[in-house]
Amino acid sequence: MPALAVASNELFGEISMDLVHNRYSVGGSNYHFQFTPKYRKSIFKIERICKLIRALIKYKAFKLVVEIEAIEFGPDHVHVFVTNCKNYSVPQLAQHFKGYSSFKVRRAFPAEMSYFLWGKSFWSDGYFYESVGRVTSETVKFYIERQQGKHWTESKNQVQQKRFIPKQQSPNAFC
Repeated sequence: MPALAVASNELFGEISMDLVHNRYSVGGSNYHFQFTPKYRKSIFKIERICKLIRALIKYKAFKLVVEIEAIEFGPDHVHVFVTNCKNYSVPQLAQHFKGYSSFKVRRAFPAEMSYFLWGKSFWSDGYFYESVGRVTSETVKFYIERQQGKHWTESKNQVQQKRFIPKQQSPNAFC
């Protein structure tokens, strides 16, 4: 397997959401997935597991000839933004990403897997997905950062809350 390390600052470069032109079609297929580990365990607090899962999903996308535009982790889930995937259905993509990464991560970190998980499953049976239209990279970045603020420390949430101007509480607040 080739080198799989990917710098996280590459995640939100310019996301090309242009229409894909093929011989007989023009269009775009873009999906936002959310996968959770079995029993919703907080396994993504371990940095090396996040790095491996990120690399495995990017490698599988390379093999499938689809693009991964963003991957972000919460303590108990991962968001994956996939583009240019018209040759695969949503269940096929989920099966490829979850199956391949589960097999490899359980082999790479058996001690952590036995501590956090039981049995042969890494991912929960279900997943979330939504179709994503033509949006800018700033929109995707804002959405994922906003969602991730809910899942980590309170200090991150407090920083995000400072972005919003508080509403006026009463007419006397102007005095």
